[in-house]
Amino acid sequence: MESLKKLVLFYINHLYLVDYMLILLVFFLFTCICFLCVFLRHRTIIALIIMALNIVLCFFVFLYGYKFIDYQVRSRHTTISEQKKMHNSQALIIDFTIANTSKHNFKTCKVTAKIYKDKLPQDTFLTEMKHRFIPYRVKSTVLKDLNKSMTQFQRIAFDNFIYENNYTLRMKSECF
Repeated sequence: MESLKKLVLFYINHLYLVDYMLILLVFFLFTCICFLCVFLRHRTIIALIIMALNIVLCFFVFLYGYKFIDYQVRSRHTTISEQKKMHNSQALIIDFTIANTSKHNFKTCKVTAKIYKDKLPQDTFLTEMKHRFIPYRVKSTVLKDLNKSMTQFQRIAFDNFIYENNYTLRMKSECF
């Protein structure tokens, strides 16, 4: 519950005006289609189908709208430079660079590294899906003041990393 609270507060404090406009657009779209369903209340099946499509449509409008805004307004490029596994201290060190390719300066950037277990021969289908979608380890770092056309070299370290099999590393960044 605490992590959800931190996530919501992070977005409330850092979203741009265009992000709030997207939220209002989705809310307005959802409300208008709900009113249409109220007018179609005598045709229950049609109203329920429209309501289900409304939920799906609003979800996809928000998801792809946010990605489009993020790509257009807050463009950046994150590259993993090197991964080192330190056997004496049982640590995994990830060196990466983040470059601001947008037209704006970023006050805050949150970079998250997620490690996913790769498929093993003895894994069942459910275990394989679990390893594909649920990260084994997650670690984040927050960067301050990334000016336009600037590149920063950073490092994330996972302590007590004792996983011996293959893994996949994914990096995600959000800048505001």
